Parts: sequence; C-alpha cells; structure tokens
Amino acid sequence: MTPSPFRVIVVGGGPVGMTAAHALSRANLDFIVLERRAKMVEDAGSNLVLLPIGLRVLGQLGLLPKIESVSSPMSRFRRMDHNGRDLGDTLWFTYFKENHGAYPRVISRHDLMQTLHDGLPAEAKAKLLPGKKVIDVSSGPDGVSVTCADGTSYTGTVIVGADGAHSRVRDLMRTAALQAPPTTENKINEAEPFLTTYRAMWVRFPTVPPIKAGDASETHGYNCTLQLFAGEGTSVIGVYERMEKPTREGVRYNQADEEKFIERWGHLPIIEGGLTIKEAYTNRTQAGMVNLEEGVVDHWSWDRIVLVGDAAHKFTPSTGAGCNNGIVDVVALSNEMYHAFKAVRASDPEAFPTKEQVFAAFEGYQLARFETVKAGLAGASQATGAATWADTTHKFVDRHILSKQSLQKFFANRNAPALARTPVFEYVEGEEQMVGKFPWAHPIKPASS
Repeated sequence: MTPSPFRVIVVGGGPVGMTAAHALSRANLDFIVLERRAKMVEDAGSNLVLLPIGLRVLGQLGLLPKIESVSSPMSRFRRMDHNGRDLGDTLWFTYFKENHGAYPRVISRHDLMQTLHDGLPAEAKAKLLPGKKVIDVSSGPDGVSVTCADGTSYTGTVIVGADGAHSRVRDLMRTAALQAPPTTENKINEAEPFLTTYRAMWVRFPTVPPIKAGDASETHGYNCTLQLFAGEGTSVIGVYERMEKPTREGVRYNQADEEKFIERWGHLPIIEGGLTIKEAYTNRTQAGMVNLEEGVVDHWSWDRIVLVGDAAHKFTPSTGAGCNNGIVDVVALSNEMYHAFKAVRASDPEAFPTKEQVFAAFEGYQLARFETVKAGLAGASQATGAATWADTTHKFVDRHILSKQSLQKFFANRNAPALARTPVFEYVEGEEQMVGKFPWAHPIKPASS
C-alpha cells in the first residue's frame, strides 16, 4: 500500500492521544498512535474529573451518553480539617452547572479509555498500536521517522507528542534542537521543565458506608490535603503532600515509600464518620505514588514535532484541569491544521499544507493556548497551596474566604467568560448539549440537513 502523503504519528495512547485519534479520524487524515503499554485500555491509574470544557468536546464526538453511563456527576465538595472539623462545603461544581450547563463528572481512567476506544470506527482502531515504546525520533525536510524499542520504525509527516509529563518526545525534540545549526530561531526547552512541590498517593478501595456513590470530600491542613471521589463500586482518594524542598528531579516510589507515607498521614479522616486513609489503604484494590510536577514548557513545537497535554504543561490535580486542558489542546491544534488544509485546498482539493504552513499552524496553536494554560496552572497551584495551608495567608483564605459560598459564586462567575471561550472542533458536526448562563463563544457546527 502506498503511504498517505500526509500522515500523523501520535506518540502516547492515553486520553489525550486517544482524543487525537478521534480528531484525525473525523478529519479523514491518516495516522497511527504508538502506545508503550501492552494494551490500549488497562485497569490502572487514578480517577479523572471531566469538566464542562472537556465534556463538551466529548459530546461533540458523540461520546457523552456513554460517558454519563460510566461516570458520576459532582455538585459539591464537603470540606473538613485534619481533626474532622467542618470547613464548609464548596459549590464550584454547582456553579459550573449553572454557568456552562453540566456538572463535572468523575470517571475512572479505564472507563474513559474504554469509551474513547470503543467510539472509534474499526479502521481507526486498527491504527492504535500498543507495545510501542519510542526510543528515537528524527525530522527532515520530507517528513519524520519514529523508532521503537522492538525494532520497528514508522514514517510520517508530523509527530504529536502526547506521552505525558515525562515525555520521551519532548526530550528527543530538545536533543534535536540542540544539535541543529545555531540560529536566532532555535527553540530549546529546559532539560527539566517542571518543578515538583508535592508528591501524591492515590488509593482505590471498595465503596462502603459511611461512603456512598457520588460523595466528594476534601480534608485540608498543614502540608497535606486529600480528595475523595466515590463511585458505585469503588472509591478513589488522592492524598497530596507538600515536600520539604521543591525539586526538578524525577523519582520512582516503591512499597516501602507507600508504607512510610501511610505512617505519616494514615490517621487523617477521609469523610465524616471516621474512615481514615490507613483504613482505605488496608482495603485497597490499587494504589500508587507519584510526584506532582507543575509547569509550562516554553516551546511546544520544533520542526515537525509538536507537544500536547502533560508533555507541554503539567498541573497539580486539585482542580481537575489537567486532562481537560489536554483534550482542548487537541481541539486547538486540530483547528489550526484544519485552517491550513482549508487554505491550500481552496485552489487544489488534493493539496496538502507545506512545511511552512504546518509550522505556522503549530505556532498558532501554542499562541491560542499558552496564556489560558498558564492561568489554569496558577489556579491549580493556588488551590493546592490553600488546601495544604502552605502559609498563614493560604490558611486564612481556605478557612474564611473559600468557605463562603457567596464568594465562591463570585469567583465562578468571574472566570465563566474565559471558560465560555474554550474552542470545539470547527470541522465536526454535532449538537449543543450544554447550555448555561454564559453562552459558548464557539458554537458546535450543526449537522447538515
């Protein structure tokens, strides 16, 4: 078979990479997705929160009914301190519903991945390749090449790095930029672009009384906070610990690290009624520890390589913004490429964008997203700082300002216009399923009659 003149290689088959597969399939562009894990869908990882900006995109792709069947809506967080004292409920999610037409929903990574996978047509599923650990990439005047650890290699037109915070593509992109002839246009990122101030343990355990499906709560206090998301069969907690000193070095945690973590924080209550972190961990079905990197990479593209999601920016999980922003990255990048194709095909229906037009699309994508992502990063960092009482100011804000629902509504309404400007795919037809007080600036393209 003759290769397509324009082929996209997506590295990373997580939620963001799978969203890219949907975007490319809808655009009728050739692609492959290379995933290092042995399976595209695995029962692993913590839960994710889908905000209206992410749900709206998934709804445009026709996935919302299935998403709603395997996720739980959240209207409020109950909050307490380390001693179990009430800190007042937060109604951010209720205001999301009022302003944007949908409650955020909590979903397991497995169920989100399964939904994304099952929603692809058969010919697109055939382009999902698990067990492909990328070890090298190269970019030239005519295209790109990717080499995997199993000895296979793939060629294409561009590479989309959707391979997470520890992105191999980002590292190789930096190496290529360093090796290029020095020019004023060389875009070289830092070797370690993200700073880690917090580490986290996540624990999945059976949903048992006093916890019931749909519960969401937070425990706040000095140096440690936790979030609980309860589903029908299982619940997940994320426990975030402020480190003694921020670091840019990566680390892998083991069972001994988990046990020491439980020794420090196992006594903290998860929910009113006395259930503790230690009890959840003792009854766990899954658990893990990771660093919570934060930061925004300076340059999201180099030559024919472009980054999306956690490869380009990493948030703490306190606001649930990370996965959603990765989904919107795919939308923004796809729209820029759509305009590049539209421009060249106005005169020739079979034409493809030039290398320079692709580069311009990459630059336009970063320009469209950069300031929004920086603001989201700051918001997530502030939320984690307040919940861990990083200093007396954060403690005061957490106890006496964020606890006031009138102020919660004020801040939600102040941020609503920016959220309402979040894009959707310009070339995908669909139906607007989320209507709130703040109209979306970019309407979904209605289905052709």
